[in-house]
Amino acid sequence: MPGKNSIQSIEKCFKVVSCFYDANRVLSLEELVKQTGYKKTSCFRILKTMLSLELLEQDAKTKAYQFGPRLVLIGLAALKNMSLHKISLPILQKLRDETRETVNLSILNGKEILYVERLMSNYIVNLNVNVGDRLPVNCTSMGKIMLAFLPDNVTEKILDEPHFEPKTKKTITDIVAFKKELSEIRIKGYAINDEELEKGLRAVAAPIFNHTGEAIAATNIVWTTARHPSRKVFEIFTPKIVAAAAQISLLLGYVKR
Repeated sequence: MPGKNSIQSIEKCFKVVSCFYDANRVLSLEELVKQTGYKKTSCFRILKTMLSLELLEQDAKTKAYQFGPRLVLIGLAALKNMSLHKISLPILQKLRDETRETVNLSILNGKEILYVERLMSNYIVNLNVNVGDRLPVNCTSMGKIMLAFLPDNVTEKILDEPHFEPKTKKTITDIVAFKKELSEIRIKGYAINDEELEKGLRAVAAPIFNHTGEAIAATNIVWTTARHPSRKVFEIFTPKIVAAAAQISLLLGYVKR
């Protein structure tokens, strides 16, 4: 139920969308006025706004409304991420149980990574990050691995005039050095974070590909140097995260060529 902090305009927009979903056909202004209970002038303004945002589109002859291209793309993106999550979860849970360390799943969101799943270890000391949080691409293993496998023009656009804020003394802030590391990551097939985000925190990540070969997500294993001070742990966890990512990619229809 809408609360005191709700925004009425968003509620009204969602109600209009619901009308199309329930009817499963094009609707006229008069039909939408009747179904929503809004005044005609108010309903018209909502529709005009949704048209300008490409959430709806209008037939030039009949003047009827239907779902627009942007709304369709949003729905497809949500469906894609839901499928990714459903397929990944049991594999990541098994990996977390096997390594006894935190395992994450993220997607790229602009110049940041967006956490869509986080399976925590049982240890008290953990990075204070939750599902829905964002972190910079340059100091995270998942950010680096996704950038490495994007088309060059897309990577260049993301890195256009970057401002890399140093999180620790090990954070890579030089764009030339960062691009060189991306090239090396592309060859190796995995990326590491060696205390670049937070002192005492290490991680290794691998890319997740869909059926078209696009790197749509990344997964990683995270641990602290307090629990595993030796760098040899990279050698233990790297093949595990690469195998898990490959398994998820395979289930998403990816075939390596």
